[in-house]
Amino acid sequence: MTDDELDQSLRASILSEHMDTAQLERSIREKIKRPFLPRWALATAASIALAITGGLAYRSLFKPPPLICVAAARDHNHEIVNGAPREWLSEPAAIQSLAAQQGVPSAALAALGTTGYRLEGGRLCFLNKQIFLHLAYSKDDLELSVYLRPRGSQSPVDGSIHEASIDTEDLAYFQTAGLTAVFVAEHSRAEALAFARAAARVL
Repeated sequence: MTDDELDQSLRASILSEHMDTAQLERSIREKIKRPFLPRWALATAASIALAITGGLAYRSLFKPPPLICVAAARDHNHEIVNGAPREWLSEPAAIQSLAAQQGVPSAALAALGTTGYRLEGGRLCFLNKQIFLHLAYSKDDLELSVYLRPRGSQSPVDGSIHEASIDTEDLAYFQTAGLTAVFVAEHSRAEALAFARAAARVL
């Protein structure tokens, strides 16, 4: 048998065998039905999702404090840390009278007196165009400020305690049903937060 005859015989034998191609055909049809996205499109979608997630996380972690807190930090630095000449009331009765004029209940001042911090003086001040009762407190060698005012309908902070650091000042702030309260200490985040927590329990 010649090579050509052998080749023809082998070809005829292969062609005579029945091959089941149904499974292969089904597989190809399934792949054709699936929507095809090129790799660059998947990479772009993943990048956009990551950017959105990262942006939301950044905003939640690094959300700037309310303008009231920025103003309180500056005021504390100016009046308490740097000792700007100001008239302060030191008599508790006079401070309570001043608080009542601004809608801050005397019970709030009495409650703050139970926290272990000593009231040194009180006065009114403007923070971001709003009048606050500024109370100066001390504990050991540390001087702290507490800013109180009746809670407004458009108040910028909610009921939980928040923290912030602005320049050299550390702050903690919260709201009750009736008050907005901001606590400020210089270089003492722990003390500002401790005072705010103690106040939140009694206000």
